Order: sequence, then C-alpha cells, then structure tokens
Amino acid sequence: MQTILVLNPGSTSTKVALFQDKNKRYECNLQHASAVLKQFPQINDQIELRKAAVLAYLQEIGFDAKALTAIAARGGVIGQLESGAYRIDAALAQASRLSPAPHASNLAPIIAYELSEQWQRPAYIYDPVCGCGIPESLYTISGIKELPRPFLTHVLNSRAVCFEYAAREGIDVLRSSFIVTHLGGGITSNLIRNGKILDLVGDDEGTFSPERSGGVPCRALVKLCYSGRYTEREMQTLLKGKGGLVAYLGSNDFIEVEKRAYDQQDAEALLLIQALALQIAKDIGSLATVVNGEVDAILLTGGLAHSARLCGLITQRIRFLAPVAVLAGSREMEALAFGVLRVLNGEEAAHTFQEA
Repeated sequence: MQTILVLNPGSTSTKVALFQDKNKRYECNLQHASAVLKQFPQINDQIELRKAAVLAYLQEIGFDAKALTAIAARGGVIGQLESGAYRIDAALAQASRLSPAPHASNLAPIIAYELSEQWQRPAYIYDPVCGCGIPESLYTISGIKELPRPFLTHVLNSRAVCFEYAAREGIDVLRSSFIVTHLGGGITSNLIRNGKILDLVGDDEGTFSPERSGGVPCRALVKLCYSGRYTEREMQTLLKGKGGLVAYLGSNDFIEVEKRAYDQQDAEALLLIQALALQIAKDIGSLATVVNGEVDAILLTGGLAHSARLCGLITQRIRFLAPVAVLAGSREMEALAFGVLRVLNGEEAAHTFQEA
C-alpha cells in the first residue's frame, strides 16, 4: 500500500490530504488569514508559515512520517514542462523559488522538497500549471513574432477527467482524443490527444468568464491602454479580475447571475449566459478542427459545470462533434495523488527537471 501526502497551496489557503493508494484518509483546507498574509512582502516569505501549518495539521491527525511513501505537490510556473510527473530535486525547488510568476502553486515544490529531505522520502510535482509541453511550433504562432501564444491552462484537472472518463468508458486514454473545457473563474478549452495537451484555447484568447475578459478586439485594447484612463496594473485587472461577468453585472457569482436571469427575468444576465455558452462552444469547435474532427468525447468540468443550464446550452451547440460528458467540480487533490501513485506503481515514468 502506498501512502501519499498531497500539498496544494492556494492564494489564502493550503490544501493538505493523505491518501492510501486511491483512498483519501484525511483532507483539510488550512486557511491563512488575509491580514496575516499581507505582512509578507513577497509570496516566498509565506513558506515557513504554510509549512508550519501543514506540520501542525499532520501532528494533529497523528501522522507518522515513517509510514509515508511519497509527497505529491502542486507545480507552478517554472518554464515549459511536459505533462505528468517530475521528481522534485534541488534544481526544481530552486526554480520554483525564483519563478517570475507570484503564484501560490510555486510554494508547494519548495515545501515538499524540504519535507522530503527531512523525511528521506521522494517528492513529485504532477501536471504543473506550465505542464503543456508545447515547444515553439505551428501551435504557438500568434501573428506577432514577439508574442508567441502562451500555453498556460488548467492542466491538472483537465487531464484528470480524461483518465476518469476513459476508465469509466473502458477506453485507453493514451489512444484517445478529448476536448476538455474547464469552467471556472477562468475558462480554458484543451485538446488532449494520447494523454498530452496538443493545443488549447487559453483564458486570454477565447471566451470571457465570470471575472476574465477573454480575447478582446486587439486594436481597441491597444487604444484603451494608451488612452490615459488606466494604469498598466488597472488594465491587467480589467482583463483578469474585473472582466467578464464582473464587467457587465458586477458579480462573478454564477449562481447569483443565473437567479437574476431566470428567477428575476433579468434580460442582460440572460443574454450574457447565452453569450458565454456560445463563446465556449466556439472555442471547443475550433479545437476539433486541429484533429480533423476526430474527437472521442468532449468533457465539461470545473465549478461552473455544476450548472445544468449552462452545460445544456453548450451541449446543444457541440453535440454534433462528439459525445458530451459533464464531470463537474475539481479533482486536484485526487489528480495529484493518483498521478504520483501511477509513478510509484511503475505505470508512468517521472521526468527529471532541466534548467532552461
């Protein structure tokens, strides 16, 4: 039996779980007060705070490091990596520490490395944020040479639902093609073929979402940037944070938006839901062309996939392409644990991190 500790930091919390094979024995979302986090000028300054919270929780549940097989940690932005597992060594931990992206996911490999050294157990990241494995190619051409298309997406949850759907349907995930749309605060659509992301529509080039603008008219955007009305920081916030449904309705709460549309007969809210479904469907349809329509299934996942109305509107437009399945919610903790479990069981090989 393999015992795996899972670490998954978020902006104001650190999720911790303990798995024995595929059975989750313990799970906790350790909250970090915003007032406390504001005391740390840089995100790396939070490492000791979060590590201490993890150790305190493990002590509370009577955790014995001697029984541990491995650590599974969320991976952040440290270059362009392959999907799958990477063994956390000193180089990977240092790259996470020096990441130019101030994202909480970069903290997990650092904490995991320190614990692995202390306990003498291997640690891995699995399907990191930057784990698309797309080198410069026809898929990265953007139209401006200095601006290649970025390949950052919801790798972890998107690949996890492929494994889940394939197991459920009795098909080989490594011989299948899926389009997976992650419906959350940001929305991405991912073409996953033979277990790897082949192409995608990222959250800054496709549909808008509850709080992100998605792709907007570029010449008008440039004009707005130079209008003097906004600072660069304010413009970035318009694109991510105050875009999408927030820009139109002042809310990123999709449940509230649905109530306004359907219970209160708010015409603007209804129009935006319909537009959202239309744009998501267009993103999915565009990815089908990459593989000449050879798609085994279209999978809708993420928090917004709990909305039967939204999934219904999307499905109406895309079901001619392939069967559509809804696998709502996030599977991040399971995805991390099960991915590392496959490595421990010899079903997958772990990569070795190479500094760029």
